[in-house]
Amino acid sequence: MAATQAVSPSFVDAKQKMEIENVDHVQLLVGNAFQAMHFLHSRFGFTPVAYQGLETGHRDHISYAVVQGDTRIVVTSSTNPSNSIAHEVRLHGDGVKDIAFGVKDAEHCFHLALLRGAYPVQEPTKKKDESGQVVTASIRSFGHMTHTFVQRVGETAAFMPDFQPFHLSANSAPSCLLELDHVALTFPAGHLEEGVSFYTGMLDLNVTHEENIVTANSAMNSKVVQNDSATVRFPMMEPGPGRRTSQIEEYLRYNSGPGAQHLAFNCRDIIEGVRLLREAGVAFLQTPGSYYDMLAARVGSLKQDIEALRALNILVDRDEWGYLLQIFTKPITGRPTLFFELIQREGAKGFGSGNIRALFAAVEREQALRGNL
Repeated sequence: MAATQAVSPSFVDAKQKMEIENVDHVQLLVGNAFQAMHFLHSRFGFTPVAYQGLETGHRDHISYAVVQGDTRIVVTSSTNPSNSIAHEVRLHGDGVKDIAFGVKDAEHCFHLALLRGAYPVQEPTKKKDESGQVVTASIRSFGHMTHTFVQRVGETAAFMPDFQPFHLSANSAPSCLLELDHVALTFPAGHLEEGVSFYTGMLDLNVTHEENIVTANSAMNSKVVQNDSATVRFPMMEPGPGRRTSQIEEYLRYNSGPGAQHLAFNCRDIIEGVRLLREAGVAFLQTPGSYYDMLAARVGSLKQDIEALRALNILVDRDEWGYLLQIFTKPITGRPTLFFELIQREGAKGFGSGNIRALFAAVEREQALRGNL
């Protein structure tokens, strides 16, 4: 049986460094966790490993944890139409609620964040079973989102001690995703710097990239923040003035405010990965054929065959460290909000800024079909 207890605070100096090691997991709030779990399993190859709900003593929600490579995703839905989970899904639709950080000392990170002005959501709490223990504590991020600090000691029997193991016998899509590369965050116009200040001042992340993009129809301002080891990376965006409604403005409208626009996953072989996911039913954005006519001149020599990239609509960009290949799914929820990205890095440390115009053009075609351009 899992046990839960509060953790007492210890001395913390606000000048100490916030040590964030990685993204422990991402939690999505959804209308139907059971269906969302099956979708991630059958379309993207995630393996269900744990369950939390009525049978584990949790009366107001159900959750499933799924894993692939080093990525954990938890999908949660309400069993009570009047609770906060149900309210948030009605307001924002299916989407990211919590981005949890793996840390060595969750209690220390929580109290350090509070000293810097963070709003507490969950006090440090220890959960343990026969195999190990987990300490968690949460703070408010921006909009409706939160960040949970997760400290793991040993290997718990399931995803968390208050989950139970869960297995699914149904066939899944092939596994081709290695780890979470980054999470892209979207802010209303004029709020980008506020978001950057939160992550640099509160969590000690560093600004590493900055890009302002203008197309014929729309514009975007962006910065990237990440930790020292580049295991936690947040490209952050706000819309700029433009002739038409940008993809960021469309996201903000249908999400009813800021949030996580997409999750990007590293893969070892993006060509094979896209082929497998397309066969599993995943829909990707289309790229104009003309994009590939000048690709070799723009990015130089590649290990991959350009015609194979053209056939699969995979984009390519190069920076001073190397090149990357990337592709974006169409929205994976009922609203035009959350989508996934596949990315293969061949030395590159950037995020495909050279592809922004191509991405905007592809998204704007989808927006036009929805009547939102």
